[in-house]
Amino acid sequence: MRHIKNFLHNINDVVLAIVIVALAAGIIYWRMQIILDYPKQLAEQQAVYNEEQAAEAEAGAEAEAAEEAAPEEKAEEAPAEDNAEGSSAEEAPAEDAAEQP
Repeated sequence: MRHIKNFLHNINDVVLAIVIVALAAGIIYWRMQIILDYPKQLAEQQAVYNEEQAAEAEAGAEAEAAEEAAPEEKAEEAPAEDNAEGSSAEEAPAEDAAEQP
């Protein structure tokens, strides 16, 4: 009986050390997978950001195209706004000349 008891006490320390090392290895492996997946996650976020920027640029280009398509409306509205703000008559022809191709 005494030999069995000594054997269990001796082996208990080894088993405890193996369990601790196994837990540490498992935690390290788990965290390493998360760390190694991080660049892929950043690349996906950058792709989404680039797509959003491209969509905003297209929307801006469409807005500019719409503004260029209707220059007569702006030319008619601009002098009325200038006169309402109290600007001189000398500035209005310069603005009209700048808008013409």
